[in-house]
Amino acid sequence: MDERVGQAVRKKKHPAPSEKDGSENVKIQPRDLKIAWGSDNTQWKIEKPNEEEGSYAEAIRLTWLEVKATYKGPKAGSKYRIGFNISLNSDAFGWDSSPVFLMAKVGDSGSYTWKRLYINTRDIGLTPIDFPSNFEINIPISADDTTLRFGLYEIWGGRWKGGLRIHHAFVNKV
Repeated sequence: MDERVGQAVRKKKHPAPSEKDGSENVKIQPRDLKIAWGSDNTQWKIEKPNEEEGSYAEAIRLTWLEVKATYKGPKAGSKYRIGFNISLNSDAFGWDSSPVFLMAKVGDSGSYTWKRLYINTRDIGLTPIDFPSNFEINIPISADDTTLRFGLYEIWGGRWKGGLRIHHAFVNKV
């Protein structure tokens, strides 16, 4: 099959991994995130995977949270606010006592910038919020590879947790 035809079919079936608005605010949909054990339906479910609105990945029951996003559009010398748009279902459990880490780097060989966070089940409910709301990363002016790679992790606690909904990852130019 002609590769261009295959690309056209994929584009029609699944739009571009990230949607930009005019101000370089990007949403990376759940289907375009790399979720550890994301295809294991005992650990994760993807609600409305082929839709832009109302789609989310939900952690059912897991001990290992690893959700990664990639954005290939950053410009050298720019600053970006990044994170995940999340909510919790009414049965969420195990998050209050487990720190979650947001880790990010520029390019394949860059060093990680990270932040320890807590998902407070009393403050986060059914309405999605940006989490965190203040994590920024600079793309060095000298960067040859400006690809932004970031993820949300909780892999060290070993406790069961569930009910986290990830609506999308975001990258906003500051």
